[in-house]
Amino acid sequence: MKKYFCLILFLLTTITFSQKFEFDFVTEYVTTLPDNDRTTTTYSNSKNSNHLFLIYQNGNKRSGFLYDLEYKKIHEFKVTSSKENGKIMYAFKYKKSSKIKSSYFENSKNDKYEFTELENNSVFKTVLLKVTRDFNGQINTYLTEIKIQKSEANYFPNFRVAALHPWEKIKELDIFENGLVVESVQIRNGERVYPSKLVHSEEVELELIVPN
Repeated sequence: MKKYFCLILFLLTTITFSQKFEFDFVTEYVTTLPDNDRTTTTYSNSKNSNHLFLIYQNGNKRSGFLYDLEYKKIHEFKVTSSKENGKIMYAFKYKKSSKIKSSYFENSKNDKYEFTELENNSVFKTVLLKVTRDFNGQINTYLTEIKIQKSEANYFPNFRVAALHPWEKIKELDIFENGLVVESVQIRNGERVYPSKLVHSEEVELELIVPN
C-alpha cells in the first residue's frame, strides 16, 4: 500500500512542479550554406514571442532547444521521428535546462536595428534589415534582404531564430508587425549569400513539459 502511495505522490509532485509550454504555429526554413543546407524547424506561440522551440537538423541528427527568453533559459530535448502517411511525426523527451550566458546579451547590448521598406504590395513586403554592431570598439554593419508575406500574426521570431545568427535569442530584433517571412538573403561585400527559404508552415497544437 505504501508503494502505491509513494508512486501517486511522485506523480503529483512532478505535475505540480513543472512548467507547460504551448505552441500553435510551426515553420521550416532551409538555409543554403557553403558546405550544406541547414534545415530549421521552429514552433512558436502567436500570443507569446518569448517561447520558441527549435529543431536543428544536420544530416540525420536532430536536436531540440526550447528558448524561454523571458527567463533567459534553454531547455534541451531529445528528438525522435517517425513517418505516418508520408508525414514526419516528432516525439520529444526532456533532457536538461541551462541559463543563457549573460555574455551573449552583453555582446548585443549596443546593437542597433533598422528596417527599410524596399517594396510593398497587397501580398508581400520586402525590407532591408541593417544591423549595426558596436562591440569592443569595433563597428560592423550587416545587411539582410527579407521578403515578408502579410498574415494575421507576427511570425518574425520564427525566422529570427532560424536564419539571423547570432541574434537568434535577441527579442529586441523584431519587426513588431504581422507577417510571415518567406525568403531572405544576406548581403556581404555587395554579394548575395546564405539564402533562406520558407518550405513549410502550418497551425499546430504542441505542448512541452519542463520540470522546475
